[in-house]
Amino acid sequence: MSKAKKKILIVNNNLATGGIQRAFINLLKQIEKEYDITVFVFSKTGDYINKIPPSVKVLEASSYLRVLGLSQRHTMKLGLKRYIIRFLCGLYTKIFSNHLPIAFLLTTEKRLSGFDAAISFCHSAEEKALYGGCNEFVLKRVDAKQKITFVHCDFLNYGGNTIKNREIYRQFDKIAAVSEGCKRSFIQAIPDVSGKVHCVYNCHNFSEYRKYARKDPKNYSKESINIVTIARLSPEKDLLKGIRIVSQLIKDGYSICWHIIGDGAQRNELNKEITNYGLQNYISLYGNQRNPYKYLLNADLFLLISLHEAAPMVFMEAKSLHVPIITTKTISATEMVRDGFEGIVCENNETAIYQAIKGILKEPFFIEKYKQNLRSISFTNELAIKQFNQLMTNGSTETCIELNRVK
Repeated sequence: MSKAKKKILIVNNNLATGGIQRAFINLLKQIEKEYDITVFVFSKTGDYINKIPPSVKVLEASSYLRVLGLSQRHTMKLGLKRYIIRFLCGLYTKIFSNHLPIAFLLTTEKRLSGFDAAISFCHSAEEKALYGGCNEFVLKRVDAKQKITFVHCDFLNYGGNTIKNREIYRQFDKIAAVSEGCKRSFIQAIPDVSGKVHCVYNCHNFSEYRKYARKDPKNYSKESINIVTIARLSPEKDLLKGIRIVSQLIKDGYSICWHIIGDGAQRNELNKEITNYGLQNYISLYGNQRNPYKYLLNADLFLLISLHEAAPMVFMEAKSLHVPIITTKTISATEMVRDGFEGIVCENNETAIYQAIKGILKEPFFIEKYKQNLRSISFTNELAIKQFNQLMTNGSTETCIELNRVK
């Protein structure tokens, strides 16, 4: 007689485009045969909703909780009453915090029970943002033998390291950080929960990256070094700094083009700066793309210059397509990008980034060297799955060691 599968509930706010949502779908595809999985989403919306494996049961909030998975604009589709409730909750959040609005919205949803494990896959939001609520839902509205939460951020620096949020995390049985860097940052913020914190890497769909990369790939001019960045256009990504660096490199006589895929609040400001520096022929903004991988395949380098990052999915996406990386030294950078083998990890200032790019432009043979090194790596989810399976037991997870192996 076959052993009954463990019943697990995984909670997310929605399945819109984003690194957390991609990691979520990739995980479901890797573990669907091992577990009896139910997904609970506040709002059954987003580009990834149709990518959930057929064997996975999907539940959607039936109450006012649904507004936590939608923007104010999208809430109008739910009717005027929900639109007004979200507006009032949002106004209260901006003045005070999101804790009371989230607590109120949670009371409108029925309890769920009968699970071996309940997992919140979305970390707590900054207190002035009406977002998140997955942690609170798992703690307050779910009955399960163990309760687990994932941390996808640099907890010390992302803006949500508050007394209330720290107290929320203390209530979980286990906390899964998606890299050793995330784990260290979290433990530094809440040292008394160190025994509960485990490392569980994000899963990746490497075959899908390659498949989509080969669909109408972007062909770049061979007369320039072509650098790609895939990022949300927001202040923490520090892309304005990149414009100044590219301007200086052009002035110094180097041939470079920077291709930026993504959208966000800073798009108009970035466009203005590109025009001010006269870089329209050197920097291109492509907006959000359903298939960003086609821009990566033929790129010479991938560039990340964020002020802070956790464990960017795009590192492994670029590496699996054999694109070398230049990145600033964020909490997981040296763990995920081997300096001098897969690319360059530099200090987080304009001079260091300028020197890193300039060094490649002066000696472009390093690009092929790094590409060759990346071709020698076997990219798998073996360790990530092992860590997740150990998370589902009473034992500790394996320490994060390497994301990939040399063949």
